[in-house]
Amino acid sequence: MAPHELSPTTRETVLGAANWSWVHLTSAGADFIDPGTWPADTLLTRSWRCYASPLAEYCLHAVLTHEWRRGTPWQERDTRAQPSADAPPVPATGSTGGGVGLWGADIGIAGFGAVGQRLAAVFDALGARVTVLRRRPESVPGSRITQTSCIARALDADHLVVALPLTADTTQLFDRAELSRARPGLHLINVSRADILDQDALTELCAAGRLFATLDVTAPEPLPADHPLRHLSTVRLSPHIAWRSRGSDVAFVDDFAMIWQALQRTGSDVPGVVPPSRAIHARAAVRGTSTTGES
Repeated sequence: MAPHELSPTTRETVLGAANWSWVHLTSAGADFIDPGTWPADTLLTRSWRCYASPLAEYCLHAVLTHEWRRGTPWQERDTRAQPSADAPPVPATGSTGGGVGLWGADIGIAGFGAVGQRLAAVFDALGARVTVLRRRPESVPGSRITQTSCIARALDADHLVVALPLTADTTQLFDRAELSRARPGLHLINVSRADILDQDALTELCAAGRLFATLDVTAPEPLPADHPLRHLSTVRLSPHIAWRSRGSDVAFVDDFAMIWQALQRTGSDVPGVVPPSRAIHARAAVRGTSTTGES
């Protein structure tokens, strides 16, 4: 099911149209499903892995765009004097960027699922100091990536990427008080859900020049034409397209196939499961379908 292509009423109609054994979401998020009313015997899975690379690509683009916001290197005029015949080339003495880039930058990542792990690997490979915010931090020997459960530590960064699922625990996680304590000049990138942070507080802090933001998600979507976020020079907006890249429109098929194969194997863990749903009836249904197809 492609949930964002259906209205809430149509979603309810589709979900109530049959006694489903398994419902697979083409989205990474499942926040529009009420876990309290979802039948536990109907397996609910999501596309947890396929959007990791496109989202990491979007976030890298956002970070570099912000880092080079005062001018890109190919916009510079080469004003160096010509060297003498036997002298080495003369290095540039200045840069439009003014010492920008990812090498040595502090980057926070909220969330360490498939998207957060891909982001951490990308930014770490480019020489950034990466701090991951997660509920249960782990110490990984040999890893340069720091893990923490302290929100203030994640906000003490040059850039913070929000890549958490929206749940009861993460709603308004970055509230006014937390955002106000962020490092001045922090660039916040949200590719998850708008309700994870206090959008009004973020708007005020960006208007004051305290923070910068790149937002692929807002509340509501789209924003009204007169919303202040649309008119701030410190904010960049995109229309919920961070998941897109070449071929990503059908990328969820790989996740679906991986789950299907796991359901066919006895005792195999099923990836992408949204709690509290269980796989027992879906496993029996999938095996029944496979057996019927072989006869």
